[in-house]
This record gives sequence, structure tokens and C-alpha cells, in this order.
Amino acid sequence: MTKDYCKTAGFTLAEVLITLGIIGIVAAMTMPTLVGKYQEKSTVTRVKKFYSMMSQALNFAIAEHGTVDTWEYYDDGTIFSKQSSTEFAEYFKKYLKVSKDCGPNPGCLANTKIKYLNDSDKWSNYDSDKHYKMILADGTYLWLRNHYINCSQIDGDGAPGKENTCGILWIDVNGKNQPNTFGKDVFVFYIKKDRITPNPDLCEDLTARGWGCSNYILTHGDMGYLHKK
Repeated sequence: MTKDYCKTAGFTLAEVLITLGIIGIVAAMTMPTLVGKYQEKSTVTRVKKFYSMMSQALNFAIAEHGTVDTWEYYDDGTIFSKQSSTEFAEYFKKYLKVSKDCGPNPGCLANTKIKYLNDSDKWSNYDSDKHYKMILADGTYLWLRNHYINCSQIDGDGAPGKENTCGILWIDVNGKNQPNTFGKDVFVFYIKKDRITPNPDLCEDLTARGWGCSNYILTHGDMGYLHKK
């Protein structure tokens, strides 16, 4: 009796294949969601890490040189230039962990235009000699420029939080890899006279351009706007 039972208790090949097929279908349905959640969590972590690291670097620079509105660097009367952005970056870049210092030279960033989150248009190609560029030790790509001298101007549309802007910086958390899109892997911060702030533009859903998504992440701790239309 025991011998016969053991012969008939196992699964047939057909049953095993059906089970594996079901597992494969379930995995195919759930894996993209799991991967997406992992990528979002990783992005949030890197944005927060950068904000903390850059704030610390600026604090060190201020302790050595004074607040940003007192810094002296080249000024030709325009919003920014190759020389002004280079001299501006010199004040605090030594406090960052940099694996490659590209300076104003092209070739460090993805040679493409950064897309808006709402896909309404494409912004500039930042791989120009007017932006100072670095690759940080953790693989984050950073580029920046000054915004007039003495922090005396308002950026963009003049919304609250854009006044007295000393400089603007951008990061791409996955380097040259796609999607190269504001709010997905590219994020924007302001350098004020005594602190770093995220761009204050609204980023509540996929209708946003994406410039203010760094603010959403630092406020909410997630990328919930990617799941709202």
C-alpha cells in the first residue's frame, strides 16, 4: 500500500509546467511594478542625499568665504557665462566628493535635451560651456551656474521662493542614462545666499513640467506625482 501510494503522490510533468506557467505570468504582471517602486525609492534616496550633501558643502564654503551674496567672481553684466559659472563653482566644489571634474567643457553630460515631465516640450541641452559640470562619487551628475552676481535677481516667473537667487544647480541621478526627464531623473535646486532650496514650482501630477519635483520629494518623501494625472 505504501509503495503504490508513493508512486502516485508526485506531480506530473504537465502539472509542473502549468504551475511554472502561472508563476511566470504572475511574475510578468508584478515585476514591472516592483522594479518601478524600487527605482522610485532609489531616486528619492539619492535626491535627499544630494540635498544634504550640497547643503553641507555650501555651509563649509560660507564658513570660509561668507554668505554667497558677498562672493566675488567674474561679472560681465549678463545672467551667467563660462567664466562666471567656473569662478562661482570654485567656492564650494572642494567640499564635494567628485569623481570627475568636467568644468565648463562639453562631453560630460548626455548630449540631449532634457524633457519636461508633461512631455509638452524639451528644454535646453545643458552640455554647454556656460554650465560647470561634475560627476560625483556616487555617480550623480551635477551641473550649475551662477544667477547674476550678488544674488540680486529673481528667477523665472518670480514665484515665492525664486527671489534673491544666487545660482541654479541640476542633478541627474542616473547619469547619461534615460529618461533624462525633469521629475524622473533630473532635479533642480537653487543656491541662495545662505542655503540650498529645491525649486518651488508645483509638481503634483503628470501635468507638471517637473522643475519643482525636488520640492515634492523633500516634502513628501516619495514620487507620488508620477501616479497622478
